[in-house]
Amino acid sequence: MKFSNILILAVILGGGYTYFFSKDKSPTVNEKLISQFDKHDVINSSEWGKGNVIDGVQIYTVRKDYAVFQSIWSLGRGEAGVMVLTEGKEPKIEAAFALSQCNQLASAVIDTKAVATSDAVFSVFQKALSAEKDDKGVLRATGEVGGKSYDVSARVIDSVLTFSCGIKTT
Repeated sequence: MKFSNILILAVILGGGYTYFFSKDKSPTVNEKLISQFDKHDVINSSEWGKGNVIDGVQIYTVRKDYAVFQSIWSLGRGEAGVMVLTEGKEPKIEAAFALSQCNQLASAVIDTKAVATSDAVFSVFQKALSAEKDDKGVLRATGEVGGKSYDVSARVIDSVLTFSCGIKTT
């Protein structure tokens, strides 16, 4: 073969490889959410830790420690959530802190800081706290925030008052 034919063949093969095996892949839903959490100053993208892969979806979690509270954030298969662990000594203050964490969750997932989002989260949160306990002693409510299903629950686990909020991501 002539040198020019080899050169043309190399260019064609290189272009074909680049076209079919592009290294740029679009980010997953959870990777997009991580950047949204960072954008809304909720959780820095470098803080997220990788967990298991469930049904082909990479799970991410992060634990945040505060003076009196702790929160555990998760990005899972079709849902994002936050669990707020408190001492149960000041329920009004602890509920207010949990509500703020739930607002941050909704704002980051929906990707907007709007009064309507906060109002919708407050409505579901309030509905949960005024609900009857179920057979497992859990207060819970479900509603819609930003067009997505949103759930809130509150329970006592080994004397720890625990609030949980979750929002569908798909």
